[in-house]
Amino acid sequence: MVDYHAGNVKSIVNAVDSLNAISRRVSNASDLDGLTHLILPGVGAFGFCATQLRSSGLLPSLEEWALRDRKPILGICVGMQLLADIGEELGEHQGLGWGGGRVRLMTSTSPEIRVPHVGWNTVCFTEGFGEFGVGDVADFYFDHSYAYSHPTYAHQVASCLHGQTFCAVIRRDNIIAAQFHPEKSQTAGMRFLRGFFAI
Repeated sequence: MVDYHAGNVKSIVNAVDSLNAISRRVSNASDLDGLTHLILPGVGAFGFCATQLRSSGLLPSLEEWALRDRKPILGICVGMQLLADIGEELGEHQGLGWGGGRVRLMTSTSPEIRVPHVGWNTVCFTEGFGEFGVGDVADFYFDHSYAYSHPTYAHQVASCLHGQTFCAVIRRDNIIAAQFHPEKSQTAGMRFLRGFFAI
C-alpha cells in the first residue's frame, strides 16, 4: 500500500490480510524491494491527494514501477482519479496522466440522484477481469462526487450508472483502477482484489 498520507490505508491492509497476502506500507523507495503488487489509495480532494503524492518523493519510483517495469498497480477511488491528466475538483489540478482524460463533477437532473454518490451501486463488467466475465454485474460501495469518463490511454473495464454512466474500472495493461472501494465491498470486493493479485 502506497502510504502518502492521503489514503484509507488501514482498511485496505485489513482486506489484503484477509486474502492471506503479506502487506507492507510503502512510504519510501526502499519499501518497494521484494513487492509484487502495489495499491494506490486515496481519500479526499483530487488536488490535495496529487500534492501529497508529489511531495512524498515516491512519484519517480511509482512511475518506474508502473510504466518502465510494468508491474501491477491498483488505484482506488481518488487513487483511480489521479491517473487522469486533469482533475477539476476545487479548480484544475494536474494528475499523473497514466490514463489520460479528465475527472469531472458528477451531475444530476433528478432529486432522486444525489451527489455525492455514496453507497452501494451496480457495476457492469464490459470486459473480463479476474473472477468477473463480460456482462457480469455486482454491487460495490462508492463514495465520490467526481467521476472519470473517456480515459485517453486506458480503457473501460466496467461501468456504473448514477445519473450518468461513468467508469467504475479502467485498465492500461498492468495499471488497474476502480472508483469503488473494494475493501468496503464485502464479497464482490474480495473477488475484485483476488483478480488484481492474480495478475
